[in-house]
Amino acid sequence: MAWNGRTGSMLAAALCVVAPVGALADETVSESDRFFLDEAASACRSGDFPAFLWPFANSKLVRDRYGAEAATDFPIVMMDYSYVTSASERLFEANGGDPRQLVYVQIDFSTPSAGVERVDWVPGRFEPGEGDGPGTLIEKTGPGGSLHFRKTADCWQLTGNIRNRPRAR
Repeated sequence: MAWNGRTGSMLAAALCVVAPVGALADETVSESDRFFLDEAASACRSGDFPAFLWPFANSKLVRDRYGAEAATDFPIVMMDYSYVTSASERLFEANGGDPRQLVYVQIDFSTPSAGVERVDWVPGRFEPGEGDGPGTLIEKTGPGGSLHFRKTADCWQLTGNIRNRPRAR
């Protein structure tokens, strides 16, 4: 079995006893989703937006909880220590874990105004670096987009999922 972020998250969820999360704690919620719901709640409590993005990107249930309607067709997912496009992750899974299917993206966080978090993402080719992640972006390979979140009383809510248009050649 290929080792990836999803595998690691599922293993962590299986090894941890995760407390049920509110009304979603029934038999139909997978251990993986319970793990991600717990991680999202922890990031919300600590005010750590980058830590919140990881479970938000990796769990539809978390997106349903915090995403409003803008969470449909979420563009990115984290595998290992890198974000990839959701479309490439689906190809990866469908093709037996072939890493050549993955399209890595660069993520940039910003806070354009009080109570607003923005995540800009762009697919690209990367030069491997030291440590975790895809490395240094050397070429953009697609248009990318931006995600906008607004601070709520207890967390963040996705308010915008903007896809940039491809450039005319």
